[in-house]
Amino acid sequence: MTNKFEPTVAVTGAAGFLGGVIVRTLVASGVRVHRIARSSRTAVPGTVRHGWDPDRDAGPPAQGLQVDAVIDCAAALPSRVENPDALKSTNARLVQGAIDLAARKGGRLIYMSSQAVYGRPNCALIDADTPLAPATPYGESKQAAERAVAAAVDDGRLAGAAVLRLPAVVGCGAHDNFPAAAAATLLRGEPVTVFNPQSPYNAVVDAETLAVFAALLAKTIDGFVAVSPATHPPITVVAAVEAIAAGLGCKPSLRFREAPHGAPIIDPGPAIALGMAPQSPASVLCRFGKMLASEVHCGPERRTERTASSRLTGDAQRQSARKRR
Repeated sequence: MTNKFEPTVAVTGAAGFLGGVIVRTLVASGVRVHRIARSSRTAVPGTVRHGWDPDRDAGPPAQGLQVDAVIDCAAALPSRVENPDALKSTNARLVQGAIDLAARKGGRLIYMSSQAVYGRPNCALIDADTPLAPATPYGESKQAAERAVAAAVDDGRLAGAAVLRLPAVVGCGAHDNFPAAAAATLLRGEPVTVFNPQSPYNAVVDAETLAVFAALLAKTIDGFVAVSPATHPPITVVAAVEAIAAGLGCKPSLRFREAPHGAPIIDPGPAIALGMAPQSPASVLCRFGKMLASEVHCGPERRTERTASSRLTGDAQRQSARKRR
C-alpha cells in the first residue's frame, strides 16, 4: 500500500484577507496547514495556529516547525504603519521569518510582493523587462524582501521561490485598492470619481484564483521566479467600475477626470505560463460586486451593508489621492 504524499504548508499573515482565502483553499484540497499570525479570533478546522508578532517576539516564527513550503502573505501596510522606518523594519523581519521557516527543510517559498516595486513606470506595459524603481517606502520594503528571497534561493537555503507582484486583489474582505474603494463608494450611493476613464485596465486578480495559483507553486516551483498576476484582456477604467456596479445590481453615478499619470497594463503571460488560470477583468470585478451584494442583502435590516460599507470606507478615503494601485 502506498501513501499519498501530502505537503505541509505554512501560511503567514493567515488572519488577513488573502491569507485566509489561501488557508481555506489549501485545507479544501487536503493540504496540512499551519497558520502563522499575530492574532486570530477564528478557529479554522484542519489547521494548526502559531502566534508570531515580529514587533514583539525576538525569535523566528513557530520555532521547531518544519514544513514543505511557506506562502508568505504577511505585510505591514502604509495605511496601518505610517512611520516609514517602522514599516521597512517590520516588513524586513516578516520576510526573514518566512525565509527561516521555509529554509528549515530546504522547502519552497511563495512571497506576496506588490506592483509598488515598479513605482510609476513610464511605459504602457509592465512585463519581464520593466525595471524596478519603487517610489514609496512600502515599495522599497517589497523590493528589499524580493532580494532577500532571491538570495536564499541562490545560496541553497530554499529549493525554490516565486515572487508574486500583486495588483489589486479582490474578494470579500478586500481592502486598500481601487476596486475596494470604488465598491465602498457605490455601496454608499455616492458618485464614483473615475480618473482617465478610457485608459486600459487589468491590474486586478481574484483572491480565490490567486490562492489556487499559490498552492500550485508551493508544490512545483524550482529556482527563483518573479511574475505579475493580472487579468486579460484589458478593459477601460470606466468599464471596470461599471462591472463592479453590475455585480452590486446598481446604476453607478460617475464623474470623470483626467490625471497626469496613467497606470500601465500588466502582462500576465509569465504567470499564466506557470499555471495561473486566466480570467477577464470584467468577470472578476462583476463577481466581486456580487459577493458584496450577497452580504448587503443577507438580513432584513441590512446590517451587513453597514458592515461591508464601513469596512471599505477607509479604503475609499485612502484612495482619494491615488487613482489606483
